Amino acid sequence: MEHGVLPSRVMILACLCLALLGQLAPAQSGNEAGLMAIEPITFWFQRGSYDDRLVLESSPARLWYSFLSADKDQAGMPLFVFFNGGPGSATSCGLMSMYTGHFTVDNRVDGGGGFIANPVPWTRLGHLLYVDARQTGFSYNLMAQPADVNERLREFNAQNFNSLLDGADFVRLLLRFLAAHPALRDRPVVVVGESYGGVRATAMLHILLNYADYGNGRETFQDPALVSEIQAHFDAVFPEYAGRVVPAGVIARQFGRQILIQPALSMDHQSAVADELLRRPGSILYRLAEEVGAPFDPQRYPDLLEYVYDVAGRDYYMVSKPRDWLNGFFDNAGVQLRTVANLSQVTGVDAARIDALYASSRAAAYRVILADSPWAYAHETESPLTRVLFEVPARLESMAGNQEPGDMAAVFGVLQPWDRYFIGTNSNANWAFHVCNVALARGFDIHSWQARYGRMFLKNVAHVHTFITNAALDLVVYTEALPPALARHDEILAAVRHERGGTEERPGRIDLEYRPGAFADLPGLARRSIRFPLYRDSCHAVSLTQPLDLRDDVEAWLRQTAAESDSQGGEHD
Repeated sequence: MEHGVLPSRVMILACLCLALLGQLAPAQSGNEAGLMAIEPITFWFQRGSYDDRLVLESSPARLWYSFLSADKDQAGMPLFVFFNGGPGSATSCGLMSMYTGHFTVDNRVDGGGGFIANPVPWTRLGHLLYVDARQTGFSYNLMAQPADVNERLREFNAQNFNSLLDGADFVRLLLRFLAAHPALRDRPVVVVGESYGGVRATAMLHILLNYADYGNGRETFQDPALVSEIQAHFDAVFPEYAGRVVPAGVIARQFGRQILIQPALSMDHQSAVADELLRRPGSILYRLAEEVGAPFDPQRYPDLLEYVYDVAGRDYYMVSKPRDWLNGFFDNAGVQLRTVANLSQVTGVDAARIDALYASSRAAAYRVILADSPWAYAHETESPLTRVLFEVPARLESMAGNQEPGDMAAVFGVLQPWDRYFIGTNSNANWAFHVCNVALARGFDIHSWQARYGRMFLKNVAHVHTFITNAALDLVVYTEALPPALARHDEILAAVRHERGGTEERPGRIDLEYRPGAFADLPGLARRSIRFPLYRDSCHAVSLTQPLDLRDDVEAWLRQTAAESDSQGGEHD
């Protein structure tokens, strides 16, 4: 029995009973799913002065979202916004399909033959909103000449794929969703990001908390239209500040919590520290070597994950399991979601009524560069670790031409060869973030591994209550390295302590001591604490391997942070 998962027989019986109820009961009226239109956005990167800038315009996009209403709505109940990472990886076959909503995929139950009822849904805690990033999952971009392969190639570049625009996309969708649902507009929002989703969460919150600087030239990324949209939202939610810049401490009354599952935050530092820790005698790799009988020589493997995968035959996302174990869950979820009945079951709506899924509505859609080989553009110039981290495991089955599993072509119509109904991990998009990117080529400091995001994260934490998982069996984002990695931001932090004790069942926290004047606009900032529970039996996807533990810990943390905010008058100062 895995820690945090109900005993297998009890789980199976519970799942079968709940599944039967789910089949008989109508969809909850509050549930919703669809594709939200995002218009072309003119934005720019600038360096030093307005004249030294790169102006870009994004493509129009339709971003997939799925909303599940809370089991019982109460005043102040939060909205959780879920997303996976990559970049280029879908939330639909990730967090949406792994023990957060009403139904889940679990390859350990009945061979993973379909979605089963989730006995530990997060709808007990609040409302849930899942979002697929551009060109991932069910989301797709639009263009004037999708049949032209050279035009498609041009679309996979910085104008559509960089971490700051990525964060801006999610802020736009979130604000528009809130505006369309007046009962939720002023609710507390809890951002939940996994893996590279830590970078996206960092960008989102930094944009929201410092929104004026993203239109007045103070930040590298400038998006004046988004600044206006954020101001309109705050005018409605904080009318006492209407027409004025809202202080970050006030903004945190709504956007003041984040849950980060095995996150990338300051990955240059995280990867360097992880490499050092894993090479030390006594590390988990030495214990693995004893277990499998394959000697580990750290001098022999520049890339340590090569030893784990090729020599030990283990999964670097879940080192206690055979290699590709976690891939199998993402893969299976991607296959299952291509059946319309399954998609309707998971979302709680009739997917056949979503007009934007139909082939007739997406003549201008494109998903891949090469129609006959959608995964051709990978990371030939990147390190093996880069390829692993930024491709959340969704190695979809081989597809001949445009044939996909499931019945979507029969229901929605046959797509053009360059389109797809579902893509778990879009390697073309990943490649555009890291390799084919004019902003990087021009020297703008925006790469998702760079220290910029660590600095942004540390400023966010001044206002945002933060919960980060520490999964012991994940070697890709080795979170034991996170506290010393944050300590490398010594221009901001005077000290970092990883406290392993506490009264909780799964204790752990990271205590941050800031240098005086670390941020000029935050005088008096001294200390912050991050909840950092240890999940001893968990992989990269903690919601899969310890779902009950994670939900219970989040529930307790929400109560604690709510009490702290109340005692501080609604602000996290």
